Amino acid sequence: MSKLKKSGARKWVLGLLAGVSSIAVFASCAPAFAAADAETKAEIRALKEQLKRLEQRLESQAQSQRQTERKVERVEHATVENAPPGGPVGLVSKDGAPWPTAFYYKAVTITPGGFFEFGSLYRSRFIGADIATPFQNIPYDNNVASYGNEYRFTARRSRFTMQTDAQLDDVTHVKMYLATDFLGAGQTANLNQSDSFNFRFRELYAQVDRSDFGGFHVMAGQAYSLIGMNSQGTLAGTFITPPVIDDQYMPGFTWSRQPGIRVSKDIGPEFQVAFSAESSATTYILPASDVNGHVAPCLAGATAVIAGAACAGGTLPGAYNVGPVGGSLYNSLNAVTTNRMPDLIGKAAWDPSLLDRHIHVEVGGMLRDFTDQVYWGQHSVWGGTLEAGLIVPIIPKWLDFQFSGVSGNGNGRYGAAQISDATFSPTGGVQPIHERQVMIGLTAHVTPQTDVYVFAGGEFASSNYSFNKFAGTPFIAAGLYSYGYGNPAYNNIGCNYEGPPTLTCVGNIKDVRQVTGGVWHNFYDGPAGKIRVGAQYSYTVKDSFDGVSGAYKATESMIFTSLRYYPFN
Repeated sequence: MSKLKKSGARKWVLGLLAGVSSIAVFASCAPAFAAADAETKAEIRALKEQLKRLEQRLESQAQSQRQTERKVERVEHATVENAPPGGPVGLVSKDGAPWPTAFYYKAVTITPGGFFEFGSLYRSRFIGADIATPFQNIPYDNNVASYGNEYRFTARRSRFTMQTDAQLDDVTHVKMYLATDFLGAGQTANLNQSDSFNFRFRELYAQVDRSDFGGFHVMAGQAYSLIGMNSQGTLAGTFITPPVIDDQYMPGFTWSRQPGIRVSKDIGPEFQVAFSAESSATTYILPASDVNGHVAPCLAGATAVIAGAACAGGTLPGAYNVGPVGGSLYNSLNAVTTNRMPDLIGKAAWDPSLLDRHIHVEVGGMLRDFTDQVYWGQHSVWGGTLEAGLIVPIIPKWLDFQFSGVSGNGNGRYGAAQISDATFSPTGGVQPIHERQVMIGLTAHVTPQTDVYVFAGGEFASSNYSFNKFAGTPFIAAGLYSYGYGNPAYNNIGCNYEGPPTLTCVGNIKDVRQVTGGVWHNFYDGPAGKIRVGAQYSYTVKDSFDGVSGAYKATESMIFTSLRYYPFN
C-alpha cells in the first residue's frame, strides 16, 4: 500500500474516532445540558415576574405623578394642603438646581412644607372671631354687637407641613402627612397681652399604597373627610378647598377634619372607589320658647350639655339628655354625644381626559346613626346623605369650573355654616334636620402669576317640628308646647330691633348664603420659595324660619387680606 493511501486511511480512522468520541462526550453531557436548560427557563420566568412587578410599580408611580400634575394645574392658587407631594422626591429640584427639595433619614424621604402668613380681616358686624368666620353667629338686629364692626390682624394660620415617603419593597409605598397651625385656643389664650394661642395639628395620617393589587390604598389618621370634594381620585392628599382666605371657607362647602380609616381601590387608570369609617359627633338644637313663653320641658342637665340652651322646670322623664360633658383628655366645657358607630362614607371618582381637558367627576353617600339615651329608653334613627362633585377646565390652563353639593338628613355639622344636625321630638327621640349644601365657582388663571376667582354657595335647612299638649303635673304647667326646628310657634318678636333683653329672638336658621370673590398673586416664585399676596371680599346672608312676628335676616360684609411666604415651595 502506498504511503498516500496509508495516510488517507489513517486520517479516515482518526476522523471516525473523533466523531465517535464527540458523540460519546455529547451523550455523557446531555443530562447536564438539560439541567442547564431547565435552570435557564426558571431564571427567565423569575426575570419576567420581576419585570412585571417593576412595570406595576412604575405604573403606580406614573399614576401618582399624573395625579399630582393635574392637581397642581387645577389648584395652584389654593393653600399648600391642597397640593401635598405625590411621592418620593429626588435630591435635585425640578428646575435642575443643585440644592435638594427633600431630606433623607435612612430610607425615608422627608419633604417639608407650609407657609408664614400675616393676615387681616374686616367684618361689618362684630362677631368676635379670628380668621375663621362662624357664619351661624352672624347677629340679627337685636344684638347690640351687630351695630359695630371689627378689624383684626392675625398670624395664627401660619402653617408647617411635613410628608415622609418610604418604599418598603417593590410594590409597597408608605407615607405620613402632618399639617399644623396655631388656631387652637385654650382658656389661657386671649388678646390682652401675651395671646398664648395653642399649637395644634390639622391633619396627621399615614397611607400605605400597594401596586401589586392594581392600585390599593389604605389611610388611617386624621384627614379631611371623604364626604368632601377631591380634585383627583379619592385619596386624602387630593382634597380640594375653595381658594378663599377665610379659614372656615364659605357656606355651601362641605368639609370636616376627623379621625378615620379609608380604603381606596384603582379601577383602571381613570376610576377609583373608596370607603371610609370616620369619627362621629352630633350637633343638636333644643326646642325653643313659644309666644307664651313656654319652653318644652327637658332635663335640667341639658343646660350644661348645650351652651346657652334654655330649659324649663324639668324632671320630666324622657327628654333631652344628649350626652355628658367632656371627660379625660376632652374639654370639660364641651359635650360628647352618644354616637354608637362611626359615620360610613363611600365614593366613586372618574378622571378622564376629554378634548385636551382633565375632568374630575365624583358621586358618593354617607350613612349616619343618631342616638340619645333618655329615661324612657334609647332612641336611634338613621340619616343618609348623597354627594356629588365636578371639576371642568372650561378653557384649559385659563378658566376652571367647580361644583360640589350634598343633600340629606343630619349632615349639618359637615357644612361650613354649621347648621345643627338634629333636634328632638316630644318623647326625646332624635329628629334629624334635612339640609342641602351647594357650592359653585370659577377660577381664572389670568397670568402665570395671578389667579382671580368668584364663588357662590349656600346651606339650606328644612323645618322639622311638632307639638305636644300637657294636662299639667306638679312639675309641668298645663298647655301646648312646641318642639323641633323651624317651628312657626317659636318667638321671633325680638329679632328685628335692639330692645330689652326680655324680648325673645329664637331665629332658627333657614339658610346661610354667600357670594365671594378674590385674587391671588405671586410676587416671587423661585429657588428661595414663593411670596404670595391675596385679597377676598364676601357678602353673606343668614335667613331665619318664620316664627311669631315673621322671618328675619342678618347680613355680613367681610374683607380679608393675606401675605404668605412659602419657604419650602
